[in-house]
Amino acid sequence: MDAIEIIFWASLFILFYTYWGYPALILLLGRKKRSNQANVNYRPRVSLLICAYNEEKVIGKTLKTILELNYPDDRFEILVINPGSKDRTAEIARSLAAQNKRTIKVIDAINDFEHHGKPRALNFGLRYAAGEIIVVYDADSLVDKMAVKYLVSYLLAHPEVAMTFGMRKAVNTHSFFARLAYLESLSQQLLTEAAPPKEGHKFLFSPGTNVAIRKSVLEELGGWDDNALTEDFELSVRLHSHGYKIEYVHSALSCEEVPEKLRIWLAQRTRWSRGGNHVFLKYLGKLKSILRQKRFKFINFIILFKLIEFYAPLIALLLSDILFILGILEIFVFGGMGIGFALWFLFYVLLFLQLLACLVYTREVNLKNILGSLILYFYFQLWLLTFGRVIWLDLIRAPNLWEKTERFAAID
Repeated sequence: MDAIEIIFWASLFILFYTYWGYPALILLLGRKKRSNQANVNYRPRVSLLICAYNEEKVIGKTLKTILELNYPDDRFEILVINPGSKDRTAEIARSLAAQNKRTIKVIDAINDFEHHGKPRALNFGLRYAAGEIIVVYDADSLVDKMAVKYLVSYLLAHPEVAMTFGMRKAVNTHSFFARLAYLESLSQQLLTEAAPPKEGHKFLFSPGTNVAIRKSVLEELGGWDDNALTEDFELSVRLHSHGYKIEYVHSALSCEEVPEKLRIWLAQRTRWSRGGNHVFLKYLGKLKSILRQKRFKFINFIILFKLIEFYAPLIALLLSDILFILGILEIFVFGGMGIGFALWFLFYVLLFLQLLACLVYTREVNLKNILGSLILYFYFQLWLLTFGRVIWLDLIRAPNLWEKTERFAAID
């Protein structure tokens, strides 16, 4: 091996390690018990919003966990937004409200939910919210009793932070496909939210559940975008563009369902992908206006870079697949393992080590999770199917309609 080959291989190793290996190493090295409670006596009034459209399978159990939250009763209200459910969602919520001393308001809202989905329902509920802090949970969330206290306490201790969000785990990993979906979610959370860089210097995008945001900031920005398929991603971009910070609070835990069927997974990921594209194009339009008015700031460059990075996993997957195909051709056509297969194998090993680091961090190392981690690369190929579906929907100019994720009642 000559000097050029050594430099080439060393450069590729550094590239792979930096993108796939380093975050996992930082995650493990930074592993420690963290408490995100602030040492404060004041508890601001909290309005907890739950959008519940045809959620009779899960809304009862979700509300029961929320009613057990460790937060003063007189500083806490629960708003269940029912945008025209055709099942027993509202009936179940009202029955629980009548049986508990905590304030539960069921708000009926016929407001074109089928076309605008969760963001429009949230904006409707925001009109009735009396709290200083708005907390959002999905209708299938099992919420740890300390979660809201941790999220709110972090906001009180850090006035520069406008939004906090916590850890999300899965409740239905009894299905192997659902376990793979959870491993995907777990790695995404820990390697992009919990690991690099250090607290206070992160550039994070919030999820749509287990989230707390200052009401004053939310109203300043005009609430959620009615037309967004990924209202959480879109709001995060607007927060950053206005100079606000978002932080991850690992101690704030909630559990939720992940798709158990390919059909439902594909529908959910298609919505996420089309929503991400919408946010990217919307920001490009805003950026053109900023450039024309000569108001460009460094934060605009960072946001653009992070939005472009949104497509990095798909590009990496395509490149790794190309390497795999070239490697197979090298073995069967030329009779030996060459650079293509070696590079693909390096990518595969680093991906597995990333997942293993996440499992070690969360103390979830077991045989099923290890087996799932070994085949997760092949599970990721479903994203190519999603990408193809998104291209087709865009080509035929299909409207961006909200497609509700089907529940499995795993938490009943």
